[in-house]
Amino acid sequence: MSFREVKLPSGAVLKIAPAPFAESKALYEALLEELRGISIGSKIEMGELIKNAFCVGFSSPKVSDCLWTCLGRCLYNDRKIDQDTFEPVKARVDYTTVCVEVAKENVDPFVKSLMQLYSQILASAESTPASGPAISPS
Repeated sequence: MSFREVKLPSGAVLKIAPAPFAESKALYEALLEELRGISIGSKIEMGELIKNAFCVGFSSPKVSDCLWTCLGRCLYNDRKIDQDTFEPVKARVDYTTVCVEVAKENVDPFVKSLMQLYSQILASAESTPASGPAISPS
């Protein structure tokens, strides 16, 4: 199993192993479900968008459950991450970074393909008359 290593704020080392497809997909779906309520309009400030995304992501029990499943496949200073990993106060400075890095590892492949598909649909909608976008299977 290959790990991606990340140096953490405390000096600890996080070794991230991608979760199996079903676990990564569950995290992705939980994040989408929670983020669905965030309005993204042309006038939204980036700071507000990021704040809302973090608040939604870190306050959702469903996201937390899915994330902990993925965290259990990772190492913190060569020890498997579990519910006691961040019990020491000195380790808590790393918690947010660990969550974000593990989420990115597991969700980025889905997001990249979603953004690509969204861009294709948007481009198609902009070039198609008012009758609606033409979606072609690729």
